[in-house]
Amino acid sequence: MPIILNHTYKSTLFVLLILLVSTRLNGQNVLYDYVDLTVSKGSTQFFLNEIEEQTGVVFSYSNQLCFKEEIELAKQRGYVREILDALFIDCPSNYIVRDKKIIIQPVDGEPEKVVVKGYVLDGSSNEALIQANVYEPDLLLGTVSNNFGFFSITLPKGFAHLSSSYVGYKNHHHYLELSRDTTLFFRMEPKEELDEVAVVGERVPGKVKSTRTGVIDVPIEQIKKVPVFLGEVDIVKSIQLLPGIQSGGEGFSELYVRGGGPDQNLVLMDDVPIYNSSHLLGFFSIFNADAVNNVRVIKGGFPARYGGRLSSVVDIRMYDGNNEEFKGTASMGLLSGRLAVEGPLIKDKSSFSVSFRRTYFDILTSVWQLNEADKSRYYFYDFNTKLNYKLSTKDRLFFSAYMGKDSYGISYNKQTVEIENPDLPPTTRTIYDENDVGWRNYVASARWNHIFGDKMFANTTLSYSDYRFFIDQSLNYVTDEGLTQGTQEYYSGIRDWSAKIDVDYLPSPKHYIRFGGSAINHIFYPGIDVQLTEIEGAPIDTTFGGTEMYRAEYRFYLEDDFHLLPRLKLNIGGHFSLFQTEGDKYYWSAEPRLSARYLIKDNLSVKAAYSHMTQYMHLLRTSTVAMPTDMWLPVSKNIAPMRAIQSALGFEYEISKGFNLSLEFYYKELDNILAYKETAGYFDFASDWQSKLTAGDGQSYGFEVLLHRKMGNLSGWFGYTYSKSTNQFDELNNGLEFPANFDRTHDISIYTTYKFSEKVDMGATWAFGTGNPITLPETKYYAPQLPTAETPNQLSYNQYINERNSYRMPNFHRLDVGFNFKKKKSWGSRLWSVGLMNTYGRQNPFFLYFEDRENEQTGETERSLRQFSLFPIPLPYVRYTVKF
Repeated sequence: MPIILNHTYKSTLFVLLILLVSTRLNGQNVLYDYVDLTVSKGSTQFFLNEIEEQTGVVFSYSNQLCFKEEIELAKQRGYVREILDALFIDCPSNYIVRDKKIIIQPVDGEPEKVVVKGYVLDGSSNEALIQANVYEPDLLLGTVSNNFGFFSITLPKGFAHLSSSYVGYKNHHHYLELSRDTTLFFRMEPKEELDEVAVVGERVPGKVKSTRTGVIDVPIEQIKKVPVFLGEVDIVKSIQLLPGIQSGGEGFSELYVRGGGPDQNLVLMDDVPIYNSSHLLGFFSIFNADAVNNVRVIKGGFPARYGGRLSSVVDIRMYDGNNEEFKGTASMGLLSGRLAVEGPLIKDKSSFSVSFRRTYFDILTSVWQLNEADKSRYYFYDFNTKLNYKLSTKDRLFFSAYMGKDSYGISYNKQTVEIENPDLPPTTRTIYDENDVGWRNYVASARWNHIFGDKMFANTTLSYSDYRFFIDQSLNYVTDEGLTQGTQEYYSGIRDWSAKIDVDYLPSPKHYIRFGGSAINHIFYPGIDVQLTEIEGAPIDTTFGGTEMYRAEYRFYLEDDFHLLPRLKLNIGGHFSLFQTEGDKYYWSAEPRLSARYLIKDNLSVKAAYSHMTQYMHLLRTSTVAMPTDMWLPVSKNIAPMRAIQSALGFEYEISKGFNLSLEFYYKELDNILAYKETAGYFDFASDWQSKLTAGDGQSYGFEVLLHRKMGNLSGWFGYTYSKSTNQFDELNNGLEFPANFDRTHDISIYTTYKFSEKVDMGATWAFGTGNPITLPETKYYAPQLPTAETPNQLSYNQYINERNSYRMPNFHRLDVGFNFKKKKSWGSRLWSVGLMNTYGRQNPFFLYFEDRENEQTGETERSLRQFSLFPIPLPYVRYTVKF
């Protein structure tokens, strides 16, 4: 736990720390020598003489300086520069350092400004550090690095102390004399997480001073230590442990954020939207943690640069690749194997990163089913690659690609047939009927970074994305007349071609302006069903369902993050979009975005946000199908865009360095959300998809608490969410309001990791959640077959449903524990990871069902509600990892 120091102890420790490092600081500049004055009152000349006696410096100054006969200083201890600033507060001055000599020059009017730009990088790999803080602590001026590590800050001419901080890294300092525009590279070194106190550093913590609400940055090293199913590191499952974010059910990797559905999350992989981020029927995500550099989650206070979804943004940035040396990671667990390699192509100019992951279920099952008549198989794989090339100090190129696929198949109905040929002897072959179900993602992007002057950074992106869900079936009919073969292929999906440009402009430390635009060509495949029957070599081809739909989308945005007052900072922006429907008709949306932060104290701020969001595409899904049967469809003349308005109020308190407490209240309204009509079915190909849907409204509100510690031997977070989410559809539930499918009143998550030593650490998660709402029939009654009925009722029973989502499943809670044992080797290191999922064997419900049993004593049929648990017992896991 953090050490909370009182003021006296902090000051004493600060003095001791300065004395320990004074040799290093003195070697850089005498302005950062530490002095302890004997009195707080005296003349300007008296204090200058005392500084000269304590430090050995010599002052040279103009007689134009405003010397005073008596000054009372607010503090007697501090850096030389701090004391000088206090002495000459009424006549601003520049300080020129020449070894042990300080020249004090008065400044007439506003000091001349210069620009310092550059990059914040990992010192060993030159990997960009995203959202690192760059600041001048004496002037309280600062900025942050963008998604490529670039920063720009405008400072007055003269001596400057520029520092950079990033969680998990040592603070890096530059002491320099600014006479012209300058380029700097901060190469940060990883920090040993044994020390608890960081006294010297940023006066206003980065998260506290940010204007954004509902934003969580999760260090990737923390994510890698979260114990999850079968030892698989999973980014999305780690995100589910954060307040305001829930899973769709036991084991699933979908995200339900503040009352929104899984289609309302904008999931980005290096700026490219991902339409299905699941593996293994939704139990894992497609993001290989070995390839991920940075993870950011935005739940509210959306900046204007994001658009197209209603509930959240999950912005995932992949590794560029080590620019200094070749490195690799290989890992094997119970479920899958992983391999990642990175290194320079041309040292200090070009690098690459490649990672691959694959399950071996299909290999194992093929051995087990060697002599079986029916055979099943399942596999998934991921492949990530990224290349970058530095054209010049101002230009850089990136290329990245992802390929991933899930496939489940079964071969059954084994038959041996004899094939006759008039010219050859008859042959015998074995045939199977086959079913295949799966989905895949293909993603590629090319990006060009360019620095215009000293204050403007532009990123231009061309990207391609292709998501498909498919069901294939092959059937064989053997008759006396011969062999008849039929195939049926059902597929849906979406393919995108897009171009976008994003510009960062930093005219001064008080303004951070972003603007840009994009154009996307969407191709929707709305459930196309193709049937091919071949009888004696003559094919018959029939196609059902929708045809391909081509839609264009255009987006533009402008935002400014600026200081209105010294303690009041605003982010004001707007997002404008156009979306094409049938013909030349367009929907449009103008979305205002506003975030504000008021700094109550240097480590405490209050924040507020207001956002309009619009979504032009919908994900149609039925809960009766236990697989990701995703059908993405666009708005149309009959289907209007979904819209949301969200307001939030929050508090951010930094307890100590890297240890934050946040509290946030939110209210969100949703319009034009879609659901299937009560009589519609997913595989009803006979009717148009638009006729199966009905539109309604939603409402969500609640509050969230997050206590997050990102550094130290003991780290992790505690999250609590209280929320209420409801829907109302005129054509569902008799028009009455009902709980949303993903409504969860209380949600608690605790994740902690403890580092026992350099060789051993542990991680544990405990989660609790109110049971999800479900719809259950009130009664079951006998329904005799009527002569006029068009469709025979084979079961002779009907069920009556009175109210939608009126029941709740039992509450969910589970404990997972994992240990990591690391050992350094001459070639690198090895890591054993072992753990236990569902440690105390909680039987959480996966789904509920009714079971009818006959009472042996009375002979009557009794009906009971039962549950199926997916993981009813503790499940151990083991994984072996080597780094080289």
